Amino acid sequence: MVRTKIWTLKKHFVGHPTNSDFELKTAELPPLKNGEVLLEALFLTVDPYMRFLAKTLKEDDTMMGQQVARVIL
Repeated sequence: MVRTKIWTLKKHFVGHPTNSDFELKTAELPPLKNGEVLLEALFLTVDPYMRFLAKTLKEDDTMMGQQVARVIL
């Protein structure tokens, strides 16, 4: 199994977000299915739209964003 890191929203923030508003978790990925690929994130974006997106998330939801990645498998 492959382990991954996931940034989740720990609590909703007011004003500027801080490190304590997010939590880095690890999880095991399921085996790849036919046609799927495994990617490694090299760079993650932090964009203004993410502030609005965070308001729509529930606590413990995964933050979404864009990335630059490379194919591992």
